[in-house]
Amino acid sequence: MLTFETDHPPSCGIVELDADSIVVGFHEKVPDPPGRRANGAVYVLDPSVLVFLASLGKDTIDLSTDVLPHFLGRIRAEPLVGYLRDIGRPESLARAQEEFPRYLQHRSRLRR
Repeated sequence: MLTFETDHPPSCGIVELDADSIVVGFHEKVPDPPGRRANGAVYVLDPSVLVFLASLGKDTIDLSTDVLPHFLGRIRAEPLVGYLRDIGRPESLARAQEEFPRYLQHRSRLRR
């Protein structure tokens, strides 16, 4: 699971990690989550997860509520290296439109 630091935890799925970066708690869009490390919703899945998805027998599956809780203690979290912003709220989209061009400029300066 790719993770990132969020500036608005209640709008994200917040993960709790152990010392080895294993997800031991997951809080999907709760009012006062325990931290700022958010699920970036980018995953690398073992084939056994696909078997589990099929076993649910559902037409629609929500990874956050149907799947992640089942795999707590077996999900490794990796922090994002780069830029990521959840743009699910108008305020977040506006911030991304301001921040991302600056991020690209900064990144291009580092490559020179």
